[in-house]
Amino acid sequence: MFNFRRALNAVAPSPKQSEDGRDQWPSRTSYVLASMGGAIGFGNLLRFPSQVFNNNGIQWFIPYVMAIFLLAIPILILEIATGQAYRAGSVAAYNSVDKRFKGIGLGCICVGYMVVVYYVPMLGYVMVYFRHSFTNNFAWTGRIEEFWTRDVTETVDPIPGRFDGNGGVSRYVSYPGTGLDGELVGWNAFSWFIVWMCICKGVGVTGRVVYISIGLPIVIMIILLGRGVSLPNAIDGIRLYWGEFNGSQLAGGALWQAATGQVFYSTGVGFGYFQAYASYNSASYC
Repeated sequence: MFNFRRALNAVAPSPKQSEDGRDQWPSRTSYVLASMGGAIGFGNLLRFPSQVFNNNGIQWFIPYVMAIFLLAIPILILEIATGQAYRAGSVAAYNSVDKRFKGIGLGCICVGYMVVVYYVPMLGYVMVYFRHSFTNNFAWTGRIEEFWTRDVTETVDPIPGRFDGNGGVSRYVSYPGTGLDGELVGWNAFSWFIVWMCICKGVGVTGRVVYISIGLPIVIMIILLGRGVSLPNAIDGIRLYWGEFNGSQLAGGALWQAATGQVFYSTGVGFGYFQAYASYNSASYC
């Protein structure tokens, strides 16, 4: 008879235990790949290029690189050190440093929650495009905006209001298209199910999944980059992307704010998961 439990343990083994009884990463590589996952995502694939282009390219990198060295790297070291030393996530780790710092850990959780509530729906949008990409002729060809509003989000035009002869309102504006879209809800539920499958048995499963979830995006990025630079007039697009240096923009606060904010999305610091990942290392790991 088929032994389901044995098959499950073969695919999703229980994690190793450290000296103190806490789960431990299967290998150093799995820990590094999981940490890299904080940088490989929408924050770098979509948000980073748009931020560079919207801020005219090259001068944007001056505050960006400064923010990496002055903010991102010190925070990264702090999160990894506290998570590994106190063997706990952000709330417990900061609380172990000092009880007054517990709010910092709670803030990390709140930040992660605020980001994930709109990142996961974005995955739903991506999956709708992914499904339509298997057709012979792309459904959005020649109708990009219409495809987004009609097929992806299924936006329904509002019914306009009306005034009566005396200047009063006889009918207010109504929005009939405020219900849930079945396909998007399904893709969102599927995304959360995949997340649950990847963490249901702790780092024993996560340490295996990261080889696919991190390795595959890297391969895809290399393919897309190679395809992009091989297209006609690619060099013109690269020049347009980088723009021309305009030092006067460095005097404004908008450029510095955009670059500093992007650093947190690019590196993943401030969300607390570096502490959570490091807590599954042994205390002597270096």
